Amino acid sequence: MSPPVQRPYGTPLPLEDDEFILRDLVRMVRQQPGWAIGITAVVAAAATLYAYSMPAIYSADALLQVQASNPDSAPLARASQMMGGDKPLPTETEIEIIRSRSVLEPVVNAFRLNVSVAPVTIPFIGNVVRRFATTGEPAPAWFGLKSYAWGGEQIDVELLGVPPALEDVPLTLRLLEDGAFALFDPNGVQLLTGRAGAIVDDGPLQIRVGKLVARPGTEFTVTRANQLAAIEELGKSLLVVEQGKQTGIVQISMESSDRVAAMQIANAVAQSYVRQNLERHQEETARTLEFVNAEVPRVRADLEKAEDALAALQQRQGAVRPTSEAQSYLQGGLEIDRQIAMLTLQRTQLLQRFMPAHPDVQTIDAQLSQLRAMQQKLEARFRDMPASEKSGVRMERDVKIAQEIYISLQNKAQELMINRAGMVGNVHILDEALIPSLPVKPKRALIIAAGLILGFVLAVLTVFMRRAVFGRMREIEEIERRLALPMFGEIPFSPAQSWLKASEPPELPMPVELAGAEHAPVAPERAEEWLPAATRPVLAESRPHDEAIEALCGICTQFQFTLKQMGHRVVAIVGATSGVGKSFVAVNLATLLARSNRRVLLIDADLRRHRLPGYFNRAAGMGLSELLGGRLDADQAAVPTGVPNLWLVPAGNFGATPAELLMNTRLRQALESYARTYDLVIIDTPPVLDHNDAMLVAALAGATVLVLRAGVHTEQQIVEAVKRLKRAGGNVVGGILNTVSRNGGHRPADSMDDVVARATGQAA
Repeated sequence: MSPPVQRPYGTPLPLEDDEFILRDLVRMVRQQPGWAIGITAVVAAAATLYAYSMPAIYSADALLQVQASNPDSAPLARASQMMGGDKPLPTETEIEIIRSRSVLEPVVNAFRLNVSVAPVTIPFIGNVVRRFATTGEPAPAWFGLKSYAWGGEQIDVELLGVPPALEDVPLTLRLLEDGAFALFDPNGVQLLTGRAGAIVDDGPLQIRVGKLVARPGTEFTVTRANQLAAIEELGKSLLVVEQGKQTGIVQISMESSDRVAAMQIANAVAQSYVRQNLERHQEETARTLEFVNAEVPRVRADLEKAEDALAALQQRQGAVRPTSEAQSYLQGGLEIDRQIAMLTLQRTQLLQRFMPAHPDVQTIDAQLSQLRAMQQKLEARFRDMPASEKSGVRMERDVKIAQEIYISLQNKAQELMINRAGMVGNVHILDEALIPSLPVKPKRALIIAAGLILGFVLAVLTVFMRRAVFGRMREIEEIERRLALPMFGEIPFSPAQSWLKASEPPELPMPVELAGAEHAPVAPERAEEWLPAATRPVLAESRPHDEAIEALCGICTQFQFTLKQMGHRVVAIVGATSGVGKSFVAVNLATLLARSNRRVLLIDADLRRHRLPGYFNRAAGMGLSELLGGRLDADQAAVPTGVPNLWLVPAGNFGATPAELLMNTRLRQALESYARTYDLVIIDTPPVLDHNDAMLVAALAGATVLVLRAGVHTEQQIVEAVKRLKRAGGNVVGGILNTVSRNGGHRPADSMDDVVARATGQAA
């Protein structure tokens, strides 16, 4: 089995491993709490403002009971029952009737729902401010905006008639002085003027304002809706549903910002529907009564004719008692003939309303066919009876049937007249709507909660986008997981480090006379003119218990263990960019190692800044530059620092180009010599992304440690730094993350202008 393939340090994770996990999310939010809290608060505040700017919507409910039709009031219902079974409650049909124009139009006209009036307000702010005003007491204008309504205004447009061209067109009503008003079209053209309480009639344009309480200059938007559109709008505001299934209980719900109007409109719709239902049943009863009254004379004439024919037959034949066979024929045919007569009567009534192809008419036709077939069978059974006896029985049967039909019609006429006088319909109001106490909309708590959730989601997305765009690496775990770069540890930022960067001298330009003197030694007193020797106390000596030094102690243990395993004595401390605390790490790490009874040599290979002597209160003198230029031996370049077991090779004052000096073969020879003399050699190098010097030193060192600063480097910068070092032949054994704040963020870097000002004494 082949060993697993190791991924090179500093290589970004493959796409399949680079997943966004929950801990990354928590880390990003923790690193940027200001963004997360700020965006969440702003969105939540906007949601709160939106929730309280929306008007409260109330819902009023009325309950109706829809019963089955009375069979006595409609022959059609009775015919259906004769076919077997009652029809289900027509609830769905009644619900559609409630939504019909015939029911809703009277309500629209009664409550003037085709006329809408709204004050002109500033969005959101105006609606919130109006809630604190007293009705009937117009609030003063804010910010001098007198045309807007700020609460307390009252207006009642009792009449508004417009030509068809101005239907659904918002008009502007502006209050003038002394209760007068003017009406303008959308283009600002004045249409008419008038006063409250008086009708203004200007041809097709009519208006009457009953009440108008507002500041002069306040504007209202007045719209006369199309009648059909107003009815449809009312239908949309109504919720008509059946409570349960086939219960016949219908609920009518009306939603409005005016809770009194919601109650009144819901009751008005219910009453309009009940009234329409009653009128519909009264009309049906009147038609049935008219039909019955028209049939009574014809049936009476048929009865008289049948009685006269029977009397004439009895007079000719005498009083003859019918035989048992004749009695059987009479009784069998009597019921069939009665049903045929009643169905024929009902069919005649149905044909006044429906076509012959209607299902109800065809049902009666089917019944008539069955009854006539039964009648033919009965006739066939008694076919051999004497003709005279059969004729007499048939006449007697016709008389009885005619009598029953005549009596039935008389009774039916009386019932219909009584029903018409006391008809209540098959719809009843169970519960009238009452004034609602609590609004059903908006759900302010739900809106605010949704705003909080949305704000948090937007905050997370913003933090994620900031990380994707800027990509600042802030934690060891993130660096190790995404870049596979082993980290020795992290150094927390402590107040004792606040002077570090300010006291580090900037890279100052070399004087012309010194820069041109190639391979010429520079006198120490002359060099001090352009290399300030600022005093920087070593934190490991001045404050050994500082939290940054405590963290460095842990890093030092792991650092020694790694170097012992690899067998390296020469270590290059490299920073990705400037200002990461590379020199601070090198000096304090060397000090801690020296205190563990190891002979440690610290080399200042940053020939552009010459920082390390200042940490040990030493002026810039001869050092590495002179050593590489052949002006100084290796033993002479190493000077004691005052810290036991710690020696320093300063950068020196040689004026040649740093890259040319570091490319000298004497550097390799010097490092080999120092590796035999000292237990550990630590080299402080320039930033790898700023200069090529660090790569020249890393190529000769046995191990390279990359110093990073939390929240400063992008992922691409770290990857590029590692690539450059490896391309030069350096052995990157790990990294150190510096200035990690306690809350997981990072300390903002000082600007270079501040650094230069403080280093040169120009700032306080």
